[in-house]
Order: sequence, then C-alpha cells, then structure tokens
Amino acid sequence: MSSSLMTSVSGLNAYNEMISVISNNIANSGTTSYKTSSVTFADLLNQSLSASATSTTGSGVTVSDIATDWTQGSVTGTTSATDLAINGNGFFVVKTDDGQTYYTRNGSFSFDSNNTLVDDNGNAVQGYSIAENGSLGALGDIVISFESSVPVTTTSMSTSLSLNSEEVSGGTFSTTTVVYDSLGNEIPITMTYTKSTTDNTWTYAASIASEYGTLTGGTGTLTFSTSGTLQTGTADPVFTLNLTNGATTGQTIIWDIYNDDGTTNGNLVQYASDSVLNDSSQNGSPSVTLQGITVDENGIVIGSYSDGSSADLYQLSLANFSNYEGLKDEGSGLYSASFSSGEAVLGTPGTGQFGTISSESLESSNVDLTSQLANLITAQRAYQACAKVFTTADEVLQTTVNMK
Repeated sequence: MSSSLMTSVSGLNAYNEMISVISNNIANSGTTSYKTSSVTFADLLNQSLSASATSTTGSGVTVSDIATDWTQGSVTGTTSATDLAINGNGFFVVKTDDGQTYYTRNGSFSFDSNNTLVDDNGNAVQGYSIAENGSLGALGDIVISFESSVPVTTTSMSTSLSLNSEEVSGGTFSTTTVVYDSLGNEIPITMTYTKSTTDNTWTYAASIASEYGTLTGGTGTLTFSTSGTLQTGTADPVFTLNLTNGATTGQTIIWDIYNDDGTTNGNLVQYASDSVLNDSSQNGSPSVTLQGITVDENGIVIGSYSDGSSADLYQLSLANFSNYEGLKDEGSGLYSASFSSGEAVLGTPGTGQFGTISSESLESSNVDLTSQLANLITAQRAYQACAKVFTTADEVLQTTVNMK
C-alpha cells in the first residue's frame, strides 16, 4: 500500500508542476516575445515482481524536461521607432553596466538619460558604429547625440560650369554658391562672368549682399584655350569675407579651379553652347540637430537632421546559437549562453542565418491560450485522479491496519 501512496504522490507532484507551467504560460500570454514552455513526463524506475523481471509495475511519474517552444510569435505594430522585432533567427545583444552580455527577442527599446539605446531592463543594446565611408566599427553601445552640432566654416568652394564661347562682348552669366560662416549662417556668393573683347577670355567678379558685409579679392580673368579648357594659372583665387553679422570676420575661401601644378582641374570650360552651371559645392555646413531616427530591415539606425539630411549611424548586432534549448533563461526576457547552447555567433540583420528587422513593431508571445486552457483541464483532471488514488490507497491501508 505504501508504494501506491508514493506513486500517487509522484503523480500529484508531476501534475502540480504541469499546472504551474501552464499557469505561467497563461500569465505571460501578453508578454512581449515570451516563449511557451511545456512539460514532458517520464515513468520512474520499475519494480520487479519476479526473478525473470518479465512482469514489472511502475513506481510513478516524474517531470523529465520543461521544454521551450521557440516558434516566432506574431509581429504587431507600434508607434515607437525604437520598437523592433526580428523576423527569423537571432537575438538582440544587450550588455549590463558591469559588462555581462545577455540575449533577447524583446525589442522594446528606448533611449535613456545618456542617449544610450537600452532595453526595458536598462541594458545597453549592442551595435556597430558606421563611419562616413560606410565601414563598420567595433561592437559597442548605441549612443546617439541629440545636441546641435558645431557649424563648419567654409574654407573652400568649387564651381563646375560651361561658359558660352559665342557670347557677345559684355555678355554676362551669373551663378550663386551658398557658403557658411563661423556661426553657421548661409552666405550666398554670387559669381558674375563677363565676356571680354578678347577671344576666349572672361572676367569674373565675386560678391556678397551688403547685409552680410563685403567680399574682397573676388575679381580676376579667366583665359581658355582653343579647345575650351582653362589655361594654366598661378594659384587658386582666394576670397575674403569681411562679415558684419556677428560671425568671425576675415573669413578666407579658396575657389578651387586649378591643380597643385597650376593646370586646370576641369571644372571650368568654354564651349559653343549656352552657359550652364553643372554643379557647385563647398566644405562648410550649418549647425544641425538630430530630429529623429529610423531603423531599416537590415538593422541600420538612420538619423534624420534638421537640414533635411540623413546619415547611417549604427547597425544592430544579432546573435544566433546552435542549440536554443541550451540557453539559460535569466528572466525578464533575457537569456545567457551555456555550454549546451554553444557560443554566440554574431552578425548583422539580413545576412546569412540572421533574420531581418521590422521597426515600429514588437514580437508577441507565442502562447496559444486555447491549447493552454485545454491542457489545464487535462492536468486538473489527472491531478484529481491521482488524489483519488491517494485517498483510496489510504482507505485500503487503514482497513489493513484495523484487521484483527
């Protein structure tokens, strides 16, 4: 009788564990990226009833494993640009203040007071910085400055244009190039080209509006060859802006039209066609402020600035494992690597084995409430049955004890 009692107790324990797991699944049905757990049972060692061991009876049941269903949950839309969902394999990589690395499917991210992209637990999301040439830097925290940038004073300008060789003497053509002073103000420089009485020769005059100040050193002569190219010069012209708008005065700007050896760089030509400005550029910039960020499907964090420009700032890192079942559940949607999971394989979204990113989205729990409720009823009935076996065995044992 004692063995029957112990067998029923093992069933009570096992189904109590199953009910706990189901309860946890149901409670987390609304938890972002939560993965369903399920219980696997195994019978305990058998007892032999004969010398040949051909007739045996079990000793009860035990929970052999609590497995995780790694099926991806549905992706639901949000209104936050920093809410991210992974479509396919991979985990976001996050790091604690003390340097501990964790992995998560929960992409509910935001910026903290230090402008660091963090998860709901305050762990820093990891990514690769992107240089101006597009190359990726080292893996690290994603920190984005929302402060206004320092303006860059223009020191060089370039003008690509074609002047009309058939222009009448005294005919003019004008272009405008916007440069920036030390405060980031736009200063339009007007270049006026006048056809001289000498063939293949033009004069130029650079000027700025009087509200900004005056421009000196802005006049000269351009002589073209019979093939239309600018003839060799001594040095690039230099303009000086004598500003009265509060910016640094005496700002010098080099007009880049010659190579170092004095030969033309090809920006200015003269042909028998209408005068036309092809392009103009300069190396200054105004003060700009980051207005917002977006994240594309490849995990690239793109900054949008107040001047209408944009720039690639970071690319998110993803991690993958050979055995998801080996990951250690740390709670709060975080996992850590173990010997069973294998070491993390790092990469970027949309490459190789890694999934892509959906921005303004989160991965929902993969809990199926219908099946969980059905399993709960099954576990409850099984628990009741084991309890009935316990009370029956107890009554039989009591009858045996009372026998005279």
